[in-house]
Amino acid sequence: MSRILKVYEGRFRALLRELNARRLEQGVQWLVGRAQGWGECQGTSRTHGLTHVHERLRLQVEAFTRRARPSRHQNRGSPGASGAPSRFLCDAGLGGVARWLRAAGYESIWVPDIEDAELVRQAQRLHATILTTDSLLMERGVLRDGIVPAFWLPPTLTIEEQLVLVFREFQLDVRDPRCTHCGVELQRVDKESVRERIPPRTARWLEEYFVCAGCGQLFWRGTHWQSISARLQRLLEQRVAGAK
Repeated sequence: MSRILKVYEGRFRALLRELNARRLEQGVQWLVGRAQGWGECQGTSRTHGLTHVHERLRLQVEAFTRRARPSRHQNRGSPGASGAPSRFLCDAGLGGVARWLRAAGYESIWVPDIEDAELVRQAQRLHATILTTDSLLMERGVLRDGIVPAFWLPPTLTIEEQLVLVFREFQLDVRDPRCTHCGVELQRVDKESVRERIPPRTARWLEEYFVCAGCGQLFWRGTHWQSISARLQRLLEQRVAGAK
């Protein structure tokens, strides 16, 4: 818990600096105490309390600075026109998050059992934003100083709760899905060219099919795809609700 607390203290400190707070350390400790009190009232963990208070403060800071300068996400992870990072690099514990980000249309790289040093090197080489549950990793200088963009996710949260935080942090929208297995873009193909790969029942009622340009896996908008789309829509609604 001490490492998690240290991460949040650093986040609180950075946000308070954006507000030009005069008593920085007192403000940090007040926020930590508020998080603890909120967690006790809600009957939840201290980490959930820290996450809640951080989110509320972050939204206040963004509202305060929105008119004064461009969004702080415009410089994160070589963003595209929308302001979102061009790609995410997920640590070994975030395979589920990586797959859902791909389903939402974002290039998301996940390598099982990747070492911390290699994760940072890959992020620098690929101009990617690191997503990690390792609070100790956030203490590395290149991450702490913002040279390599990174975002820490509480490991105690569910995948859906972690995704909501990512959607809010980077103001993500839902795009055309990518391959959930390798993350490469999907290409529409003629039904007849892949007919032998389509289950007979599916072929009777669906005409539109896609193939991953990377691994060659076949996709179609069946009930599983519809379920994924509905869940992503709920995440988007939670992101929007959190921004109000």
